[in-house]
Amino acid sequence: MSTDEVYQALPEVTDHDIDWVCDFMGLKPFDAPRREFLKARNTIDVSACPGSGKTTLVVAKLAILSRKWPYQTKGICVLSHTNAAREEIEHRLQATPVGQRLLNYPHFIDTIHGFVNRFMALPWLNSNGYPGVTIDDDVTTTVRRNSIGTGYGILNTSLGRRRMSFSQLRIVDKELNFDINGKLFPFATSTSSYRLAKSAIDSAAKRGFFCYDEMFVWAQALLDEYPNAPIGLRRRFPLVLLDEMQDTRGLQGRLLHAVFPRTEARIVVQRVGDSNQEIYDGDVIEAAPTDVFPDPDSGRHLSVPNSYRFGPSIAALASPFAIQPVVPQGLVGVGPRIIPDTQDDCKHAVFIFPNTTTSGVLDAYGAHVLSTFTNSALQLGIVAAVGAIHKDDPPTQSGDTKFPRAVPNYWSGYVPGVARKDPHPKLLIHYVRSAQAEVQGQSDLAQGLEKIASGIVRLANIIGVIRPSKHKARKHRIVVELLEDNTVALKMYRGLLLTLLAGGNGPTQDTWEVQCPAFLALAQALCISVGNLMGASAFLQWSESPLPHTRVPSTPRSIAEPNVYRHLNDERYVDIRLGSIHSVKGQTHLSTLILHTFWNDHSSQRILPWLLGTRSNGTGIGKEDRKRLLQTYVAMTRPSHMICFAMPRAAMGVEGEHIETLKARRWTIVEV
Repeated sequence: MSTDEVYQALPEVTDHDIDWVCDFMGLKPFDAPRREFLKARNTIDVSACPGSGKTTLVVAKLAILSRKWPYQTKGICVLSHTNAAREEIEHRLQATPVGQRLLNYPHFIDTIHGFVNRFMALPWLNSNGYPGVTIDDDVTTTVRRNSIGTGYGILNTSLGRRRMSFSQLRIVDKELNFDINGKLFPFATSTSSYRLAKSAIDSAAKRGFFCYDEMFVWAQALLDEYPNAPIGLRRRFPLVLLDEMQDTRGLQGRLLHAVFPRTEARIVVQRVGDSNQEIYDGDVIEAAPTDVFPDPDSGRHLSVPNSYRFGPSIAALASPFAIQPVVPQGLVGVGPRIIPDTQDDCKHAVFIFPNTTTSGVLDAYGAHVLSTFTNSALQLGIVAAVGAIHKDDPPTQSGDTKFPRAVPNYWSGYVPGVARKDPHPKLLIHYVRSAQAEVQGQSDLAQGLEKIASGIVRLANIIGVIRPSKHKARKHRIVVELLEDNTVALKMYRGLLLTLLAGGNGPTQDTWEVQCPAFLALAQALCISVGNLMGASAFLQWSESPLPHTRVPSTPRSIAEPNVYRHLNDERYVDIRLGSIHSVKGQTHLSTLILHTFWNDHSSQRILPWLLGTRSNGTGIGKEDRKRLLQTYVAMTRPSHMICFAMPRAAMGVEGEHIETLKARRWTIVEV
């Protein structure tokens, strides 16, 4: 098939279609770069700057194509790096009848992991005799641990002496060889430690238990044994849309390129992302010349450099921190949204605190926010304070050369454990609390249903072997399908959902003890066989500890939410949400304070040349400074109206000479 034939295979998008989708979705008219992407029928990369409406653009294109899609057995494959990105796309498509068509066959929307599991890893495992596969890091680790009994303590102690952990064991090839956290296993094959680890791996694999990343091993095995396997996938999916491409790393990228090579004329691969927001850690490899993102060929690379999130002042301050210069003329701010009684160009500030104490930093920031925004403005946006390092481990104290090392050094009430962007609950009660938080004040219970069903499915995997289901991704649909012939269990399941999601009250320890037998009975009903009821006790235990977005007891400086510091000023207040830079990626704030932290060096001192205007972009920088710039760029592009930094006085030079330069660059200086 020629390139021209591929173009004919995809529906043509016209200006009329674009005008229709803007009206249909209630959007402002798209500019030239965005229209070019919507019309594109060729393989292309799109560099979309922060706040450019990337997800809206992807959903708009999908809505247009859904309305015009002519095929019954060929579909669009939409892949993202994270569940959060995938869920956002699905949620916005579900809101319209046109978009709902894309949620069913022949189309496919999921994470890269989900695609690899369904179309590559699971087919290989099933054809090679592995039973009812369970994919879960914690569950698999538990099964491996239980399989070697008392040997676990011996092995884990030996690994601990080398700063390793049993939970880091990972299969690396189809012969079930293994490493530990990407490094060679530290004991020889003749040792008892190796034999214990090998026994744990083999035993769990025979029962079909694997970790998430191990599924890429089986996908690679499929490609090795059946090199022509991707041909069917290319016929099924003539158009592949890859979202958040900058976060795709290592084996993920290699597998995607093997299945959907961008050099293949018979398919169209369109990748959307921003290499300047590449802050997820991973196994970075040298990309193949045909797979670099964004594509260096100007004919296969489109830039969307203007942000609706913020205005020119924030764009000008953040643009030098972009590792790759934003083309053609740097980051452009065409926002922000209008907030009454609020200036678009607020007083961006640097808070300078003594080298030995951070006391007063958050209150100084809070006071500055209150002097800038009215109460009505504060109700319209998030006020945040973020740092690159959010765990102070081991703890540092005032006077330590690394102080302040992490976010907790600015407020002792900060709890890193509840600040994860996409938490993986350890207990069933946490699944329930997370589900209740998802549906609080909402009429749509879908996310809550999925959370509780996920917890029940995980419990089933702990106690036994779950029955196979034709539904692979949606846990609520799996539970309903497996219980459809068990009317008593199905009624029990729906009753629990009604109580937990529509009842309005969270579980107490007493009510939890009553509900646990019902959860256990449901999990048993999902299983072919049950052999580990004792293993359920730890997962079902009660806990008072919160998850993100759940209510917790308040303290004098916090409201009833985790990691929120309240600054009080007479009758006014502002709630400051603290977190890691990673946790706020994708968010929009009213104001963001970037906290000085320590990782191999003091962050402020390393990024100061870019703040002072003596350096720009990422030419000639090392790996560590590259990481700092990426994180700073992500943090600086969160706010719509105001950027602030917190820096120790030591960063300002011996005589504080840098202060005047910052003032000249329109920074407001606040001495704490």
